[in-house]
Amino acid sequence: MMRYVIIALTMFSAQVAFGQDSYNVFSEAFEGMFIYDEPVLFTQNTPPAPPVPLDGGIVALLAAGGAVAFKKYRSTKG
Repeated sequence: MMRYVIIALTMFSAQVAFGQDSYNVFSEAFEGMFIYDEPVLFTQNTPPAPPVPLDGGIVALLAAGGAVAFKKYRSTKG
């Protein structure tokens, strides 16, 4: 009879000790998920913008304008 009491007490104490170790499964999964740290911005010297090459459309417009101007100049000159 005493053996059953000791076994029962041991099992009860094991359940209590194991119950203390239980944790919320979702707390570990979502830990730090919704924490937003604002970025630290430092003033920096930015280099100047790189030179932009002329694309084909602008070159075509300049060439056409030059051709029209040359035609007008030639017709007025002569």
